[in-house]
Amino acid sequence: MVHVRCGPHLITDIEAIVFDKDGTLADSRGLLQRTAIARAEACAAAVGGGDDLVQVLLGCFGVSAQGIDPDGLMAAGTREANREGAVAVLVEAGYAAEKVQAVVAECFAAVNQARNGKAVYTPPFAGTAAMLERLHHSPLKIGVLSSDSPAYVEEFLRYYDLTPWVAVGRGTAPGEPPKPDPTLLVQVCDRLAVPVTRTLIVGDSWADLALAEQAGAAGFISVSAPWGRQPVAKATLVLSQWADLTVEPGPG
Repeated sequence: MVHVRCGPHLITDIEAIVFDKDGTLADSRGLLQRTAIARAEACAAAVGGGDDLVQVLLGCFGVSAQGIDPDGLMAAGTREANREGAVAVLVEAGYAAEKVQAVVAECFAAVNQARNGKAVYTPPFAGTAAMLERLHHSPLKIGVLSSDSPAYVEEFLRYYDLTPWVAVGRGTAPGEPPKPDPTLLVQVCDRLAVPVTRTLIVGDSWADLALAEQAGAAGFISVSAPWGRQPVAKATLVLSQWADLTVEPGPG
């Protein structure tokens, strides 16, 4: 066990850190906004709707003229949750429920296919690779748990040569319980062979905070302004730069 320092503050007796991906390790803001717009336009066009319907769909996804809401459905939710949200909007607008499920699934798939991958559009925030390498060489065990799909988590870590520094990378497959349900975090900690109670969560959204609380984790560290957002309220600690996240020897 070691002590983890976040700026001037110390959290004692820690064995692992589990990071969120999008918005924490990966700068995905631009891609998420473009994807939300493409999905909204495709869904509206598929049912013969106009710009009003596009705007309602964007509101559902958490996208406005001011940008993307870091706590909104697109930024913090799974692909499945976004799909369910789009279906609900179309049904509320009067379109037949039995048809819109297939329409939304086809539109989402078409947008993803046109994009042809994701990692190239979601680069790590500055200093991420160096931070992960530094922590990898400490006694800490490092994991990643994301609401993104397992394939995209693997693609991101591989594309940016982060795989050597991360012991466990875990996405959320369709049908699996998303954050803040602690099920997948427990699985990550089991693979790391560490107790959840000695694991810190680092993330950028309410879902990461709620995950830490529901799982009984050692604490939640919120990224802040350099990541393009305000700190998550009620976070244990707030991180202003990766260099502030350091490790000190623990007892023994």
